[in-house]
Amino acid sequence: MKAQFEKVVGVPVNYQMLECNPWRQNLLVADHYQQGRVFLAGDAVHLVIPTGGLGMNSGVGDAIDLGWKLAGTLQGWGGPRLLESYEIERRQIGDRNVGASRYANLGRRKWRSLWRPDIWEDTPAGKVTRETLTRVADLEQRKSNEMIGAELGYRYVNSPIICDIPGGPEHMFRTYEPTTWPGARLPHVWLDDGTAMQDRIPTDGFTILKFGPGAIDTASLESAIRARSAPIYTLEVRDQIARDVYGYDAVLLRPDLHIVWRGNAITDAAELAAIATGYFTR
Repeated sequence: MKAQFEKVVGVPVNYQMLECNPWRQNLLVADHYQQGRVFLAGDAVHLVIPTGGLGMNSGVGDAIDLGWKLAGTLQGWGGPRLLESYEIERRQIGDRNVGASRYANLGRRKWRSLWRPDIWEDTPAGKVTRETLTRVADLEQRKSNEMIGAELGYRYVNSPIICDIPGGPEHMFRTYEPTTWPGARLPHVWLDDGTAMQDRIPTDGFTILKFGPGAIDTASLESAIRARSAPIYTLEVRDQIARDVYGYDAVLLRPDLHIVWRGNAITDAAELAAIATGYFTR
């Protein structure tokens, strides 16, 4: 390691090596994210290879998900299923991102395996090596650099605090398609005044977004969530672009901006509020 370090630095430097440990590539996800009152997050529950850049993203996602659920529980409005949903939601993302990291790493290994010593030679064989490696790398290296689907397009499935709908968009690693399918994160939209939709949304409670001048009456849902002592905000958005992208008259958001429900009519406000706050038992 000393020789490798000095080779990489390239110039003499005064340094002291305190410790050098082997690093192993791991693709692992824990069996459980919670045991009783103990919750785990980040590298403690999922280990990925750096290809794809999903390690820290996954850990931050864990912290955000667990953070607002702990807050709701400590503030007294979170039901028994709120903290229970942490493992259900985040373990599936950890498992999915481990798969994405494996996918990216296999692509990287594929093009790197095509290196041959004659790559430096001005010969027909060297030309073939360079062209082959370049062609394959142009396809396979993209698996590491283009992970927008895994980063932005993930959604929670079979969560007890989401109005789950069977089916839904395919989980894609490299392709992102904006959707308001329950469990997904609210897609970004630039509004008419140049601001981002997310910049208008409070993050210390639930938010009802209402779109269009003739949006549905959400008073019953607001009252039902307040009856659970949970913070709730209502935001009317008249920009047509938002209605076009989100596709419905109203959307109920969690503090982490994941979608609990979307629709054009509210049929059972009390049940919807119970689901969102973790009190509903199916």
